[in-house]
Amino acid sequence: MPQHFLFLVIPDHGHILPNLAVVEELTRRGHRVTFVTGEEVSEPVGAAGATVLPYASEYRSLSHFESVNEDLGSRMLTLLIDESASMLRTVDAALGDDRPDVVVYDFATSHAGRILERKWGLPAVQLCPAFAQNEKFSFASGFDESDKGGVADYAAPPVMVEAINQLVAEHGLDVPFHEFFLSIAQSNLVFLPKEFQIHGESFDERFSFVGPCISDRSFLGEWQPPASGLPVVLVSLGATFSDVTGFFDAGMKAFADAPFHVVLTLGSSMDPAELGELPANIEAHRWISHVAVLEHAKAFVTHGGMGSVMDSLSAGVPMVMVPHSPLDRPTGRRVIELGLGEVIAPEELTDQKLRAAVDTLLSDEETAARARAMQEPVRRAGGATRAADALERSAASWA
Repeated sequence: MPQHFLFLVIPDHGHILPNLAVVEELTRRGHRVTFVTGEEVSEPVGAAGATVLPYASEYRSLSHFESVNEDLGSRMLTLLIDESASMLRTVDAALGDDRPDVVVYDFATSHAGRILERKWGLPAVQLCPAFAQNEKFSFASGFDESDKGGVADYAAPPVMVEAINQLVAEHGLDVPFHEFFLSIAQSNLVFLPKEFQIHGESFDERFSFVGPCISDRSFLGEWQPPASGLPVVLVSLGATFSDVTGFFDAGMKAFADAPFHVVLTLGSSMDPAELGELPANIEAHRWISHVAVLEHAKAFVTHGGMGSVMDSLSAGVPMVMVPHSPLDRPTGRRVIELGLGEVIAPEELTDQKLRAAVDTLLSDEETAARARAMQEPVRRAGGATRAADALERSAASWA
């Protein structure tokens, strides 16, 4: 029987892209998908087969920060609560009594998903486009490099507790903060293979590690390998933050006249024209399909967002990571633990260090072999097909 799935996802490419293949698979099976997200990503979401409900989002305001600091972390916490509140207003206004069968929510705006789950008494599935969290591991423990301590151990800032409690009360619910926000969701879709998850052995049947779900990315821009035949290196800072560490300046100096071809992707915050005249071996784009480039690449210089890391491992490409956000640091440590590349701290980034790291990686056959070996667990995880299977089971469990 066809089911109605309501997705709630922030308009961030790292969060949107894994869901496109899942939406395509659900709609191919005859299901209905309503997708709440920002207007700026509505076109690819709609093209995947969903009915898009745009909400008023301020998420892109994060790109206006010129450095990753405490102010940014505080702003992100409050902004995600505001995003959830805006999503809820949109859902209330647009759906009315047209209730879905399953609520599917991104963990960044779990506040919205968990409120609807309780208000409507419906099954819900949490989406994890980064590391999943449980009783043994949480992002908070990952930030301080201990990788110890579960979700329940998180000491939430008082301003966050107050804002979430207020949002919960506004929707007629009486749920203690710890029970609402620090409990483990009973059903989770995780967009990485279990082999890459920190403390993966501690995650039980509540977590479906479906791996990266990669769909057609041609809407981001077509790309062809260089006529020079030089080895290709992809370089990207990610979609959210602008040039916070002199990343691209260092890259331009490091790679000018290098014996490889460099593909830079800049995101929405920087125009390629700002880079001036480029050396013959460097090309720059706002957006382009990383998947298309990685099919030909020998190395990927990345900020280390999980979506980028999964794209890289799907293609079997080793990485040089420059993790500019606290969210990316646990990913960097995991890349080092598994021998899949190198990490340069943003504050230590120089053109010389960057060039040396790439040169080393391009000649390191053992690291390249480990990166290629990760393609098997990625394939085995099941991708969009297994994700859709899990969502159908959630719907059937409440039928």
